[in-house]
Amino acid sequence: MAQKAEEANKKPLDVIEGSWIFSDGNKHAGIYRKLWKLHKKRIAHLEQELKEKYGTDEEGNAKRVPTETERYRMGWQDLVHYARVENGEQQVVPGEAGFDDLRPKFYDGFAGPSHKDEEIQKLHAFPELEIPHEKVSMQSMFTPKWNTYYAIYFTITGLHGLHVVGGAIVLGYYLFFSKGLYRRNPEWLANRVEVGGLFWHFVDLVWIFLFPILYLM
Repeated sequence: MAQKAEEANKKPLDVIEGSWIFSDGNKHAGIYRKLWKLHKKRIAHLEQELKEKYGTDEEGNAKRVPTETERYRMGWQDLVHYARVENGEQQVVPGEAGFDDLRPKFYDGFAGPSHKDEEIQKLHAFPELEIPHEKVSMQSMFTPKWNTYYAIYFTITGLHGLHVVGGAIVLGYYLFFSKGLYRRNPEWLANRVEVGGLFWHFVDLVWIFLFPILYLM
């Protein structure tokens, strides 16, 4: 939504706050308004924090400002805080002193990209996950089950491969094990070799058409 607003040269905050999410027609609008209010307080605190840490330029503008992800997305910190406020566990506002105590302990186990700036590293942190090999299943769009082209491809090339193997076995048999037949009836052997050769050339001719269709077109 924020990206679409910027493309239309509109203020993202105005577009977000004027959207259906916060309208009276949305039965959850009240909850979303509270969450958004908390989020705006947190962003205001973050802006001040970054301004104090990185300073300002000659025109008085902050050198480091919240990213679009930080500015327009409500993170899990806001959700955790809101849930605890609703349950009467906490009264602290995100960004104020004590809010860090609300963060789940698993946050300490997060690891992010290698940034020199520790603050940026935290902002871009993501969890390290280890998935056992037996839990991994192959989901690919390049298998016959999910792709019509590859279903046709493997069927045609598979059948062609079977014909190639069959022809090679027959011709190989005539080459290595037909000495006795040659002595008994050479014309019969010659006829069989000729038929086997015709079959082999037929398979070769089929491949001449299959190759450009499957690989070049």
